[in-house]
Amino acid sequence: MNYYIKFFACVLLAMLAGHSVAQVQVENAWIQLAPPATAVNAAYMTIHNPQLREQIIVGVSADCCAGVMLHKTHREGDKVVMDHLESLVVPAQARVQLAPGGLHLMLTEAQEELTLDSKVKITFSFGDGSTQEFDLDVKQTGP
Repeated sequence: MNYYIKFFACVLLAMLAGHSVAQVQVENAWIQLAPPATAVNAAYMTIHNPQLREQIIVGVSADCCAGVMLHKTHREGDKVVMDHLESLVVPAQARVQLAPGGLHLMLTEAQEELTLDSKVKITFSFGDGSTQEFDLDVKQTGP
């Protein structure tokens, strides 16, 4: 009898270990309402990684737009420049801030103009092949 209990406990633990856990959490996530006839919107959030290992976001998509790019804004002399990033490392048990004037998601080629209080589904693709979805609201200003 003891053998069967141990066997079923091992099976249960193996099933739980294989169960997908959310890689990251997003906090204060929002998309800034763009001026009329503007072709791009920007998304901001805090990405929290509660895991014991880093998470690497290697792709981002949105249900509203043909393109989503991760950008980092910085100043070069008197110019403001946006660099495209191929991936974003979220360190273990840390937060990464996406905010105006810094890291952000650039949403391009919207199928229709985003309006105040629209909902957008953002999908992160991770280096391990997994994905995770989040719903963001379109707002005039952040939370």
